[in-house]
Amino acid sequence: MAISFFKVPKHRVYDYQPIYYDPEKERREQRRKELGLTGNDDANDENPQGVGSLIRGGAMRQRHRNFSEKMRAQRKRSQFMLFAIAIGLIIIAYFMMREFSEEIYEVIFKN
Repeated sequence: MAISFFKVPKHRVYDYQPIYYDPEKERREQRRKELGLTGNDDANDENPQGVGSLIRGGAMRQRHRNFSEKMRAQRKRSQFMLFAIAIGLIIIAYFMMREFSEEIYEVIFKN
């Protein structure tokens, strides 16, 4: 007889209760098991790849299209910003040269 000073916790049991139960789906799956079929082999499925792959492919194409449009717009914005910065620097340089042209001329040709 072992004496313990601490209480040992009991195992916890995970009791999953599905929120939605489809008896038709359960019967179909049971029938597939009985017939030895595996996967989603529906008789009325005309597409050998399955509808899910078409949906995923369309979603991937749409995502690629959106990504390329975003990249194109971002490239245009960055080119515009670069152009605007260059024009701004040219304008600032022009006004500085106009303002300080006499001082620069004296410094260069003072000798």
